[in-house]
Amino acid sequence: MKQMIVAVIGTMVICIGGCAGSLSPHEELNQAVKKSFDATGFTYSSKSRVTNLSLPKQDADAASKAKGLKYLEPGLDIVRGLSVNMDGAVDMKGKRSEALYDLHYNKDNVEVSIKLPLLVDYNTQTLYVGTSFLTTILDVVSPQGPETRGKLIKIDMNELLKDGAARTPDLSKWIGDDRFNPENMAKNIDVFNNVFKDGILKAVAKLNDSCFADQPLTEQDRKTGVERRIQMNLGHDDSVTVVADMMDSMAQALFQGGVISKKEYDVLLTLTGKQVLDGFADKFTLTMTNDVGIAQSGHVGYLATRLSIADKEGNYQFGVENVSSFDNYNAPRFSITPETGRTVDFKEVLAAITAAKAKDKSASEPDEEAPDDDSCVPDGPAQDGAESM
Repeated sequence: MKQMIVAVIGTMVICIGGCAGSLSPHEELNQAVKKSFDATGFTYSSKSRVTNLSLPKQDADAASKAKGLKYLEPGLDIVRGLSVNMDGAVDMKGKRSEALYDLHYNKDNVEVSIKLPLLVDYNTQTLYVGTSFLTTILDVVSPQGPETRGKLIKIDMNELLKDGAARTPDLSKWIGDDRFNPENMAKNIDVFNNVFKDGILKAVAKLNDSCFADQPLTEQDRKTGVERRIQMNLGHDDSVTVVADMMDSMAQALFQGGVISKKEYDVLLTLTGKQVLDGFADKFTLTMTNDVGIAQSGHVGYLATRLSIADKEGNYQFGVENVSSFDNYNAPRFSITPETGRTVDFKEVLAAITAAKAKDKSASEPDEEAPDDDSCVPDGPAQDGAESM
């Protein structure tokens, strides 16, 4: 009897403890998103693609016949085959971000991939471009210029803007704004990140619990260490509310943080005001689904977002999907390393291109025509029998 009582009590303790430690899908998601945003960095892999893009046939036919729009439908077909892949890392503490952009096209037995690796150092306002098709083009354009293969092209954004400002007065005024000096711009990165984080957290927290539901784990989830999958399913009203709340809170935070001026803030309010959004909501239907995988560490390890927009009749439709995975929280790994010293300054490349163009122009210009030899010979005396003038 004593053993039975102990077993029952033990079972009750386990059940109560398990229930107390188990959060609802909404609470679990809020906690995971906050923990992920609080991390000092992470690495990620992302793929975005258009899942639906369609126009009414009569509109497409009319547009194809219109001047300058005959390539609209073929252009839409190309977009349907495009995807943008990104692999990168973010270091909030060091204020660096890296991304390998891969513009990918795969349709009708044609597959093309163009990659562009970029590293941004916000502390020094420097952009580094990794080896890609761009460096190949530069080597062809200026073969006598600095070697770029296997090296990073270093672009000082401050110098680039100053050079542009010397030729453009309006740009000069913009650069002269104190908000855009290097020190303040580095600080503004923190402001932007905090604004983005707070905007999402507040918007998601306000949603109804019925928008969240647990989903069964997939085989891929188990392989990648995801231990809970939660779906956030938003209908039209909830989607519009989330977008409106995020834009409003971000605009206020940016203004209060001094990142945008009062004039810019007023413009944002005009574009994101309730009247504008209500007018949009009356004409289009917006739905959003987010599948979130939470890792054993409590961070977001997987995120699949599917967004769909269509007019009320369903004639105009647009759908987009983004699937991302995240890891190495608080210890991001970078593949672009300018500290190794294998860099070439973009100004050197530009100077080489300018010199190559000048040389080609000089070589293509014809030499001045030499005077006709006969024109330099003076007229001789008139021959015998010739009439004098």
